[in-house]
Amino acid sequence: MRATAALYVALVLTLFSCQRAQTRTVTHRRSNGQADQWVARTGPGEYQIEIDTNGDGQPDLIRTFRNNEMVEVQSDRNFNGKVDLVQQYSHGVLVREVHDDDFDGRPEMVKTFRPDGTLAIVERDPTERGAVDVREYYDNSGHLTRREVRGQQDRGASSH
Repeated sequence: MRATAALYVALVLTLFSCQRAQTRTVTHRRSNGQADQWVARTGPGEYQIEIDTNGDGQPDLIRTFRNNEMVEVQSDRNFNGKVDLVQQYSHGVLVREVHDDDFDGRPEMVKTFRPDGTLAIVERDPTERGAVDVREYYDNSGHLTRREVRGQQDRGASSH
C-alpha cells in the first residue's frame, strides 16, 4: 500500500512537472541545483520571468514583459503563494500599485503615479468592502495636498 501511494505521488509529480516544462523554461539554478528562475511565453510578444526569492521552489516575483518592455511586477511578499502587490509600468515608469498589505487576498490600497513617476493619488479601502473610503492627492514633490474621506472632504495637508 505504501509503495503504491509513493508511486502515485511520483506519477502525479511527474505529470505536473511535464505540464509546467511545456509552458516555462528554467533559466537559472541555485548552487544546490534547485531551479529559482523560469521564463514563460504568455502570448505573442509577451513573456514572464518568474523568480523564487526565498528558495522554496515557488515563484515569489513575476515580471511580465510586452514587446521587451516590463509592464507588470507581481509580488508575493509573505511567501504564501498569493500575489499581494501588483506594480504596473508604462514605458519603464511605475504608473500604478495595488496593495494587499494584510495578505487576505483583498486590496486595501491603490497608488496612482504621474507619467514622470511621482505619486499622484492614493486610494484606500481600509474596511475592505470594495469601495474607496479615503482618497489622497499629492503634488509633484510628493506632499499631500488634499484628503477626501467618504462622507466628508478635508482640504489641505493638515488632514493626514
